[in-house]
Amino acid sequence: MSDIPCIMVVEDDPILKNLLGHTLTGKYQTVYAANGDQAIQLFEQYHPVLIILDLTLPGSKDGFAILEELRARPDAGKTVPVIVVSNLGEQTAKDRSMKLGANAYLVKAEVDVDEIVAKIGEYLPASVQA
Repeated sequence: MSDIPCIMVVEDDPILKNLLGHTLTGKYQTVYAANGDQAIQLFEQYHPVLIILDLTLPGSKDGFAILEELRARPDAGKTVPVIVVSNLGEQTAKDRSMKLGANAYLVKAEVDVDEIVAKIGEYLPASVQA
């Protein structure tokens, strides 16, 4: 396992995945999940120190289900920082995400990649910051 901290990006939009990948390269090991089942599998495999989570995903598990499943786990899933980055700008989606245990909620249309990276820095433990 690498000494570089791992961040998991759960996102099905290839444009945002590419932007984040380009921005995070060299600072963090980054793994990508395009759906909920893949997200849980990669979480178990890589043990990321932070998760960037979209809410609207293909398949049977949306971001809310992933967040709920992670927070119910007896392992690091219970406490790993989760930053929701979603197109859902409604207050009900924000409130639900925070109630389920998200650490932060960003609306894609209101932020750029630099703001997402700054938010990552806020939630990474100091011992693993690049």
